[in-house]
Amino acid sequence: MKLHNASWLIALGLVCCLALPALAEGPNQTDQDYQVYQLGEVVVAGQSDAVNRIADTWSITAQDIADSHALTVPQALSYAPGVSVTYGRKNEPTISIRGFKQEEALILIDGVPYYETNYGKLNLNQLPTEMIARIDIIKGAPSVLYGSNAMAGVINIITKKQGVKPSLSAVAEVGEDGAYHVAASHGNSLGKFKYWISLDRREADGWYLSGDFSPVTGTIVRRPGGTSSAVMQGEGERNNSGYGQTSVWAKMGLDVAKDSAYYLSAYFIDSRWGLPPSTLEQRVFTSPPAFSQFGTMSKYQDWGLDLSGEQAVTSTFKLRGKLFYHNHEDDYTSFADQTYSEVIATSRYKDYFAGGAMFGDWDILPQDTLRFSLHYRGDSHKERDDTYLPYGESFSYTGSVGVQNDWEPWDKLVIIAGISYDWFNVTKAESVDTDSSGNYTGTTDLDTPGTTDSLNPMIGATYTFGDQTSLFGSVARKTRFPTLQQLFASRSGNINLSPQFSTNYTLGVGRPFGKLANAEFSVFYSDIEDRISRDGPYPDSKYHNYAKVVTYGFEVVGELTPLEGLLLRVGYTYLKAKDESDGRVTDDVVGAPENKVDIKVQYVVPKVDTRLDFIGVYMGAQYDQLPTATSPNTQVLETSGYFLANFKVSQPLWDHFEVFGYVSNILDRDYESQSGFPGEGRAFWAGLKARF
Repeated sequence: MKLHNASWLIALGLVCCLALPALAEGPNQTDQDYQVYQLGEVVVAGQSDAVNRIADTWSITAQDIADSHALTVPQALSYAPGVSVTYGRKNEPTISIRGFKQEEALILIDGVPYYETNYGKLNLNQLPTEMIARIDIIKGAPSVLYGSNAMAGVINIITKKQGVKPSLSAVAEVGEDGAYHVAASHGNSLGKFKYWISLDRREADGWYLSGDFSPVTGTIVRRPGGTSSAVMQGEGERNNSGYGQTSVWAKMGLDVAKDSAYYLSAYFIDSRWGLPPSTLEQRVFTSPPAFSQFGTMSKYQDWGLDLSGEQAVTSTFKLRGKLFYHNHEDDYTSFADQTYSEVIATSRYKDYFAGGAMFGDWDILPQDTLRFSLHYRGDSHKERDDTYLPYGESFSYTGSVGVQNDWEPWDKLVIIAGISYDWFNVTKAESVDTDSSGNYTGTTDLDTPGTTDSLNPMIGATYTFGDQTSLFGSVARKTRFPTLQQLFASRSGNINLSPQFSTNYTLGVGRPFGKLANAEFSVFYSDIEDRISRDGPYPDSKYHNYAKVVTYGFEVVGELTPLEGLLLRVGYTYLKAKDESDGRVTDDVVGAPENKVDIKVQYVVPKVDTRLDFIGVYMGAQYDQLPTATSPNTQVLETSGYFLANFKVSQPLWDHFEVFGYVSNILDRDYESQSGFPGEGRAFWAGLKARF
């Protein structure tokens, strides 16, 4: 184990020292030493969650995360029905929800958007799971109160807050090739004042491929310089796969009364990681400003401050609000070749967004609640292609006003109806100009589009029968505004883009079967129109509102506890995606696996309480590259279906400790989640947890 960061050890020590006096004041912890941060829930806020039950909603608990040994958010999402996680270029996870792209979903942390302002998404692998209480995935028809850009749905990551008693927990584990993970959390309640702090550090020199992997010769394309062949990946350790990440999460606030609370949350993430090369092709542009796909993310920092509060104004009217500021900065370092020894450029993004949201809940009648929301934020993006160039800057505003009525006309029936008005406006955009030698020649103010807007209605209902069988259904129109990259990219940007939108339909039924089992079945259909794409029959290679895609299918999830201590859970998602764009070359769609199976088997051995967890996922084949109207001869790239099996064993020791072992990819499968990017082979972890 290599601990390169001495400040990290000091921080861990400070957390433990801070916790010891508090722990001396109270008894030992119960099984759960935290609470779910309700101010992060946005919609339900501790009230009826009927609005989430009209859509397909899946919740991942902190216990689910621990059982699967998910150290990051994408690892936890990998086992959620309807969600696929793949790894490709830039060594970043790509999250897909029923064929929708990651940037078409709204990713939240405690109800506050988490994204980078240029591409509209961030690397979720930088989010550790130690601070998470629950992840809610709402597919198809999330509430209008969430705000704009939720075309695919919402992933809301809800963090922990302190429970009633003081707590201290820590984990230390080691893997292969210098991999380690250490974390510590502490919280306490001092009357109405509560605080929680969590620190997390993980690092590895790299990871190993499957023993079945064979060396691959790929292509290096240089501009200028021509094309050559090279062995892009040999056996053993994956090239350029090391990583290191440190994060700190903190929360403090006052629980004044039952419906009155005020909290300040803060986080800081500092990461770096290598970008393993594609085994198919790597491109290198040596003319300044240079760029190479042989690269590393040499700096990646995120930090943010969120102020949240709720206040009961009257016995029937409550207000909730959020103010936030998030800052992001990253450096992409380009290298001349696969030796990663000669730096040819370092580009940088500097982003921030700031804004707020307000929510109101008015209980008009005991069976009727009127809710409203207001979201408004400004996005700043600065970028430079190399250190000798100045930054080009763009700035935009995004807003949303939503109204929703939750009506329960009679017992067991709830009808939800709502509408939002969303808008997007760019106020500034610049380009940094260079001559043919790459020398800086000036900065140009670019034309900006006018304000674009959309109306997004939704309606849904759920009915629960006497035997607890529930029927639910919903219809929602959702939009996604163009990203700054789609508007202003030097070669492909198009300021004439309109919002893309989809109409999402869901119909389902769920039922418990006594205390032993429960099951849910749902069908879904989405009609995606005006999807922003570069694949259309246009000679300018720019983005256009060209694509029309239809996705449909079904999900079934069942859970069975046939005997005490034994849990069986299986989820199956069938997805069919069809391209219906005019002038298309194929009906197939990139990034939409037709089949996905999620399996969890857990057994707790009586008397000794040994916990055995088997987690399996089958990911069906998917297309990564298809011919298009502009490039009809493009090679078809398709990954093969694969099954990954993982196993974890945990054994409690005395009252406060637990030892565990974990092995991923037990069968050591050689697979690719994206074409040209082989996945990790069999890997082992062993660790110790402590909780007081």
